This record gives sequence, structure tokens and C-alpha cells, in this order.
Amino acid sequence: MRIHIKSFALGVGFAGLLFVGAIAAFMAYFTYSSRHAQPTFREQTLPSGKSVKITSFHLLWGVEHDERRSHDDTFGLEYASAAAQGDLAALDREIAEVFELIRPISEQWGFTVATIAAFPTTKRQGRYYLYAFTREPQGQWTFDRKPAKVFVND
Repeated sequence: MRIHIKSFALGVGFAGLLFVGAIAAFMAYFTYSSRHAQPTFREQTLPSGKSVKITSFHLLWGVEHDERRSHDDTFGLEYASAAAQGDLAALDREIAEVFELIRPISEQWGFTVATIAAFPTTKRQGRYYLYAFTREPQGQWTFDRKPAKVFVND
């Protein structure tokens, strides 16, 4: 059997170009589809009649730097707020209603903390408000609100 170096080199070069083209097409497709993808959410009607879009609900483990802290286990909820942007009083009222969606299960699990993130849209980007709820020994819940942002360069 005789191997022609020119044919072999041409075949390897063509295969390499085909591979690079396939990778480029794959990346272009996913870049395009991720820009045009719609976030998933669940529309939830609050007792006030307002409708909000829940984008995420998780059981969060109390772990920091591989140290397990079970007293920090919590439920975390993210949603797109229906409150007018900049109206913190309206947002606080809305948060109180949204918290009622997770308060019963937080108490059932014996958690003393819960978090809710209020984003302006269903896309998880830009600036938002993070609410940290804490359960007092008497059973009442209080919250602390702080502004946050998804990325440092936002």
C-alpha cells in the first residue's frame, strides 16, 4: 500500500476545515438562539389581584466555603416585579404579598430566613432588589432590602 503525502495532507487539511466550520456553525446557532430565547416563568396572581411572573424558586443550602451551615438553609424566589420602577413603597407592598407564597413552606421546614429577588423584567440581568427575610423568635418575619446587580459591568 502506498500513501501519497500530498493526498494525505490535503485530506487532513480538508477535515480540519470541516471540523472548524462545524464548530463555528454550532456556536453561531447557540449564540443566536440564546439571544432570542424567552425566559421561562410561571404567572402567579397575588391576593391584591396583581399578577407577577415567578422565574425561579429554589431550596438553597447554607454552605459557604465548603462549610455546611444548616441554620442558613432557605427558600429563594426570583420574580419579575409588577411595581412601578423606582417606587420602593409599592415594591415593599408587593414583596409582602409575594413572600406569602413561600412563608408557609418556610415555616413548615423550620427555616428562619428566606430570600426574594425582585427583577424589573423576566430576563435575569441588570439591577434588581434583594430582600432578606428573617423570622424573629416570636414568629414575626421582617425584611431587609438592598439593591443589587447581576454583573459587575452593568
